[in-house]
Amino acid sequence: MAQPPDDLERWLAELAGREAARGERSESQALRRAILNEARLDAAPPAADDEHATEQLLFRLRREGLLKRRRLPAWGFALAATLAAAAVGLAVLRQATPPATEVVAYAEPPIWRGAYAQFEVKTPKPRASAEKLVAALRAEGIQADIYAAAQVYTVDTELADPVKPALAAHFKAIGLAVKPGRVRVEFKP
Repeated sequence: MAQPPDDLERWLAELAGREAARGERSESQALRRAILNEARLDAAPPAADDEHATEQLLFRLRREGLLKRRRLPAWGFALAATLAAAAVGLAVLRQATPPATEVVAYAEPPIWRGAYAQFEVKTPKPRASAEKLVAALRAEGIQADIYAAAQVYTVDTELADPVKPALAAHFKAIGLAVKPGRVRVEFKP
């Protein structure tokens, strides 16, 4: 039969030792003593005599040849060596510097048909600004191409919906508000 909530709370409080038991021989006191005794036994380290006796028994069993030693098979050493070499190789590769993203400037941008957004940005350093935008796009995993004709650097890309906030912030820093779709940005001096 289920106890009412107040009785259950009182019983749990008695069991936790936060409240005095109703009687000296109550069920909750006996249960509390059993739990505390079990916890004390679990927390106690094994006796030194038990450890010594166990070691002596194992020694005698090995001496008599009754206890077989576990050995790795020959392929186990090869596997361990291979795994160690792989771990070292991964550690070395992770510390190697990644190749710099190379910006390739082509002769002139292709002709696009259909809808696309075209922007013009005036800057004293058009090449550096275009390369910075391409690097930011590629860092976000977006394909971007850069073209150069005279002193005009054109960046072509296609933005997925929705535009990532970090990418939108980068466009906003150069004074552009972009939407998903094909985008062409011309950097001029």
